[in-house]
Amino acid sequence: MKCISGMLLLKNHPYKNYKQAIMRDKNDNLRIKRVSNACVLIQMGKYAILTDPFFLNWKRIGIKEEVAISPKELPPLTAIIGCHAFLDHWQMQSLVEYPHNKDNVQVFVAMKSQIRSANKYGFNNAEVLQWGNQRTSGDLTIEAVKAQKMMMWRVNNYVLRSGKMTVFFGSEARDLKPLSEYRKKNGPVDVAIFPVNAVHLFGIYQLVMSGEQAVQGARLLGADTLFVIHDAHPVIPGLIHIKSSGDDADKAAALINDVKIEVVRIAPGIQWAYHQVN
Repeated sequence: MKCISGMLLLKNHPYKNYKQAIMRDKNDNLRIKRVSNACVLIQMGKYAILTDPFFLNWKRIGIKEEVAISPKELPPLTAIIGCHAFLDHWQMQSLVEYPHNKDNVQVFVAMKSQIRSANKYGFNNAEVLQWGNQRTSGDLTIEAVKAQKMMMWRVNNYVLRSGKMTVFFGSEARDLKPLSEYRKKNGPVDVAIFPVNAVHLFGIYQLVMSGEQAVQGARLLGADTLFVIHDAHPVIPGLIHIKSSGDDADKAAALINDVKIEVVRIAPGIQWAYHQVN
């Protein structure tokens, strides 16, 4: 039996129906804290994994939500994972003040340029993790999963496994077929972390999932929880078009009759816990 932590309405957030979840048990197997945009801190037991480092919200990026924590507040990290190299997903320069031993952090990325920036700022244990390859640290397994090739970028998805918990993370996930293929070969996951705002370049080239597609992706993976990220980009006329949001994920999940998918939308700085009861 699996139980999801309770939800409270966050009144002062600019997004309609934005929800904040409260962690109720410090001994949970899985805890996730949003930093901003696609950057989250995933804690699976004793392991801490930071995704897509984003601590500098420069004006030219203009993400419409706060960066909730400082790198100085991070716990000792087991790993950093990066799905691709664009500025709103990969800012190793923002981790200069990371207060712990950088040599103890494994960095897994999709592109060689990400290795160079990791090395430049003191993270020397960095490698490109090819689709289908995996690495282990104790009881934690990190696997790179096929996403898509997008203009000059190769994009990774990742699967994190520890104990009985499995998390699928795709900060730039767009295509559904790789998710179906993964499920057929590996079985279901517990939580899927996906973007929802359907960013389109020049209004015609889709970069990430819509809210409805994120729910479809979670369902294809067998996840009972969709954790929402990547839902605060500004519209830049003529360049960046936003065609969806977490509201669409809520609506899509509500229309599913045969299974229940919990859509978790939390504000930056809030920690959410997934409860697994034997």
